[in-house]
Amino acid sequence: VRFRRREQRTRMRRRYLSCFGCADYKLCKKVSAILKSIGELRERSEAIKTDGGSSQVTCREIPIKSVVGNTTMMEQVLEFLSEEEERGIIGVYGPGGVGKTTLMQSINNELITKGHQYDVLIWVQMSREFGECTIQQAVGARLGLSWDEKETGENRALKIYRALRQKRFLLLLDDVWEEIDLEKTGVPRPDRENKCKVMFTTRSIALCNNMGAEYKLRVEFLEKKHAWELFCSKVWRKDLLESSSIRRLAEIIVSKCGGLPLALITLGGAMAHRETEEEWIHASEVLTRFPAEMKGMNYVFALLKFSYDNL
Repeated sequence: VRFRRREQRTRMRRRYLSCFGCADYKLCKKVSAILKSIGELRERSEAIKTDGGSSQVTCREIPIKSVVGNTTMMEQVLEFLSEEEERGIIGVYGPGGVGKTTLMQSINNELITKGHQYDVLIWVQMSREFGECTIQQAVGARLGLSWDEKETGENRALKIYRALRQKRFLLLLDDVWEEIDLEKTGVPRPDRENKCKVMFTTRSIALCNNMGAEYKLRVEFLEKKHAWELFCSKVWRKDLLESSSIRRLAEIIVSKCGGLPLALITLGGAMAHRETEEEWIHASEVLTRFPAEMKGMNYVFALLKFSYDNL
């Protein structure tokens, strides 16, 4: 009897142990599946975030105005950006309205659509009042970094530096007004080793020198042929310009723009709906005597005055 009871208890233990083993096996399998899911989620989050921050800002094409006559400059800039020499900073300068921003936007779009050798391309529309802060905000958003509003500029710079030091980047700064200390913002200075580049636009060649630009490019006024093409593209009424009398007046208007793209675009748009010779004569006379009274030209003159006052 004792033997039977002992044997019965032994069988009971085996049965319980078997159940526990089965339960452990199922539990381990479930834990393994959960850990696998966690790993996959972590990999996906790392692919779209950096330093625990917010989602990265995708680099995208920028809508631009008509591009006329900057093919040569485009080629020069693209050649500079493709080289791996020590020259890492390019300064593009010229008066307001001459087409610096359009050139920069064209470069941005060209690299995005046709591909480039950089790990990250960063576009920054500068603010005169908050130069370094503007760069940190734009770079941080592009890299997916985040920080508290009260966080110091030094801490932000450290985060940016850690994120960029292992990357080959191209930083495009449009409309720089004052000298910027890139290292202070956290952006590593371009050199032969990291093969990074910084390109900026400004209205002052002196600022190009202060920023340490190793390559400087002046954006020139449009030649007569390209100025005419740009003006016609804004008038868009070919039938108007087929009239010899109106064409002659249009050529006078174009000549008064001096090859300045902004003026050509502004006046071309203003003349698009002037259908009679009398209207074109009046516009030509107003432009000669009181140019600021032409639609949109107040802004053009204000921009030019501001540019030259701050050279």
